[in-house]
Amino acid sequence: MNALARFAGSALALALSSVVAIPAWAETDLTKLLPQSIRDAGTLRVVASSSSSPPMIFVGTDARTLEGLEIELTQAVADALGVKLEIVHGTFDSLIPSIAADRADIAVGSIGDLKSRQEHVDFIDYVKAGIGMAVPQGNPKGITDLDSLCGKTVAVLRGTFQEKELAEQKAKCESSGSKLDIQTFSDTNAAVMALRSERADAWSGDSAPVGYAVSQSSGALELAGKMRAIALLGYAVNKENTELRDAVKAALEAVQSSGKYKEIFEKWGQSDTMVDKITINDAWL
Repeated sequence: MNALARFAGSALALALSSVVAIPAWAETDLTKLLPQSIRDAGTLRVVASSSSSPPMIFVGTDARTLEGLEIELTQAVADALGVKLEIVHGTFDSLIPSIAADRADIAVGSIGDLKSRQEHVDFIDYVKAGIGMAVPQGNPKGITDLDSLCGKTVAVLRGTFQEKELAEQKAKCESSGSKLDIQTFSDTNAAVMALRSERADAWSGDSAPVGYAVSQSSGALELAGKMRAIALLGYAVNKENTELRDAVKAALEAVQSSGKYKEIFEKWGQSDTMVDKITINDAWL
């Protein structure tokens, strides 16, 4: 029994729901790179986290269909491979066990490529995850980085990495004779409302929802400073299925070179999270 199978042993009761099949396209030059079993089936089975949030993956208004950047990108990958896409809903903690149990070919759902996870799966990395800040249009308080937050009021989600980071920055501000007022909220909408109602000067959060909120604000908000990338996210694939891993990498490279990759990321307000090169197992943490 390999390590991946052992990892899945206690997680076979997966939180999976309905299957959504999308019509296939004709075979492409990349189809021949796929394992024969997938070529014969003509289908790429994908388990996707339905517990994510905009803009990466989220449940649509019909309370069933998954939407978002990663769904559109995965559809583009399937198109490049010349197979139809079959999406199975799952919770985040079911993604890697689903690969182990052969319930899916690849897993998607803002999965961080971590060295500890590479013991169980391989990753094809396609997006940067990081920290971003949103401010009112025009950036009236001149916020550019953590140090510029001294003397300001900042919104943050409770229990996040950013809340811890801001607590450390608050101590730095106080040591220099300044203040930093931190307002904590339980969800993204509340943080955005605090910013738009001028109860906060900035919102510090994960780069994906911050960028999406800015793109959906009709010009009321803008990004402050540069996103600070801290990790790569990618598709998870069975470590023993290197043929599929390499085929998905080639498909992502084709999507990138065609301009479709950039188009999808810009649509969802994620230009800062694009990678220059598709990589395998390029864990930063």
